[in-house]
Amino acid sequence: MEERKWDIQEIKQIKKKLLIINNLVMLLLIVSFGFYIELGGSSTFLIGFCCAVLWILVVNAVYTIWTGKVIGTKTMQKALNFKIYRHGKRQWKIKAIIGLIFLFAFSAGSTILFFQFDLEALNIDFPQDSISLFAVWLFFNIGEMRRIKKLNENYGGSLKRFDS
Repeated sequence: MEERKWDIQEIKQIKKKLLIINNLVMLLLIVSFGFYIELGGSSTFLIGFCCAVLWILVVNAVYTIWTGKVIGTKTMQKALNFKIYRHGKRQWKIKAIIGLIFLFAFSAGSTILFFQFDLEALNIDFPQDSISLFAVWLFFNIGEMRRIKKLNENYGGSLKRFDS
């Protein structure tokens, strides 16, 4: 049996760092989409781009479930290792597969809609139509901050677990 020790403060710092990175990427995407729409960009291209990104996320999720490794930085890998440790490999895999099924269904549905509808007739008004993106962004941040805070409440100091 191998004993692993996790420093909760280090995990909290890693999660905060990843939250900041996610926020910067989301901000970049929203600002880029806003400028693109305001400059008269094609809504077909924008929605097609979003479909392509969704399929890339599906492939990334499949790779992560299959190998237990993440495509990204060492920080992301350490956060994934902690998540696997915390939930147990089997429970983590079940949760990841459920998330993958939802992501796959959303990607497939978006792609079908992309090819079935005339998207050039779609009128996108940036400030009003982006309110839902800001709401998702806000609630994602609230949820992540709650999870980071719960780490300290659930595990007072460092974590120890015997792996077999």
